[in-house]
Amino acid sequence: MLSRAQEARVRATLWSSSSKTYCLEHLATAAKIPPGHLSDLAAFVRTLHERGDCQRRFGGFCDADGHDTKQTLVWGPPTRLVARGRT
Repeated sequence: MLSRAQEARVRATLWSSSSKTYCLEHLATAAKIPPGHLSDLAAFVRTLHERGDCQRRFGGFCDADGHDTKQTLVWGPPTRLVARGRT
């Protein structure tokens, strides 16, 4: 389970650049999440997506490191959060 501080860093990373996509490994690096917590990060991202707080897709181009992947890509925030001024 991620700490609240780690969760806040993930949100800040995602919400600071709405057009930048991250694979989970590079999101973990950007948000300073230890490699041993990748499964916790995946669960947290799934929760964010289910609540509509970020967007995700499977496979594509990871902008963070410039590579193609078949893994989960995540970015945010969705348009509805931008409209509310939450970024």
